[in-house]
Amino acid sequence: MKTPPIVSAQEWNAARQELLVEEKKLTRARDALAAKRRRMPWMAVEKEYRFDGPDGPMSLLDLFEGRRQLIVYRAFYAPDVTTYPQGGGAYPERACVGCSFLADQVAHPAHLNARDTTLAFVSRAPPGRDPGPEGAHGLGADPVVHDHRRF
Repeated sequence: MKTPPIVSAQEWNAARQELLVEEKKLTRARDALAAKRRRMPWMAVEKEYRFDGPDGPMSLLDLFEGRRQLIVYRAFYAPDVTTYPQGGGAYPERACVGCSFLADQVAHPAHLNARDTTLAFVSRAPPGRDPGPEGAHGLGADPVVHDHRRF
């Protein structure tokens, strides 16, 4: 394996400053692209999405829970999901290993809720079934809702 040369602190700092110019240029370009994305026109959602929530049927509007923003994570939990841990079961015992990993990393939603945002996990899991393996991924107050059609 070819490794970079070993240099003095002064040479390293000069190389770092040169790289920093490129990094800042990239950051400004990414920020400009993000601003352009935020200015895109909105599109009306005309499809009638229906979900099975913890307290019964829910609409897409219900998922917002009265907040201004909604983050939907589509948790893959269905017979056609093939990303399972090695030697660790399959549907309906387990959800997608990546989705289960993400579910484990979700903290309490209070931080998002304080910013007028709701996080919803949507899956094709049977009602009452958490998308994590054996329902062990406690998603706190986040609604785990179930869409039996394609979302």
